[in-house]
Amino acid sequence: MYDHQTESLWLQVKRKAVTGPMTGAKMKRLSSTITSWEKWRKRYPQTKVLSLKTGYSRDYSNDPYADYYQRRRGLFSFLKPGPGAREKELIIGVESDGKANAYRLEMLRDTQQIIDEVNGRSISLRYDKDTDTVIVQDEKGETVEHVATYWMVWKGIYPETVLYGH
Repeated sequence: MYDHQTESLWLQVKRKAVTGPMTGAKMKRLSSTITSWEKWRKRYPQTKVLSLKTGYSRDYSNDPYADYYQRRRGLFSFLKPGPGAREKELIIGVESDGKANAYRLEMLRDTQQIIDEVNGRSISLRYDKDTDTVIVQDEKGETVEHVATYWMVWKGIYPETVLYGH
């Protein structure tokens, strides 16, 4: 993520600036959800969305990256193979004092709950199929910060991470 005001480059997963005048500064994490419009609208019926009248001739109902998720090549890779399906898999990443764990989103959707430990801290990951959301909490029931991202992104930033269930 690039900040035009300060000309700083931010590493979103770590929430910190890596170049520019803001180098080393941390940003606040805002929660987000990966879900379908149908499930979102059911849970938040008052949601307002931007108009599809953007001035561009584009079909916004189709995911422009759908083919990328299935291909062996990377997005801009012409001469060498890119990341495979396993690397492009969505995970839930949890970091605690420099130690990181990753959990396959599909596995969590199948099992509905995973109980684990990150750096000595007990955590519970629960998947709510009605809302298509993931809730991560510690043993006290407090929300634990987590990130939904690609496995290739997470392991690039936290190379010592072991993918849960492997």
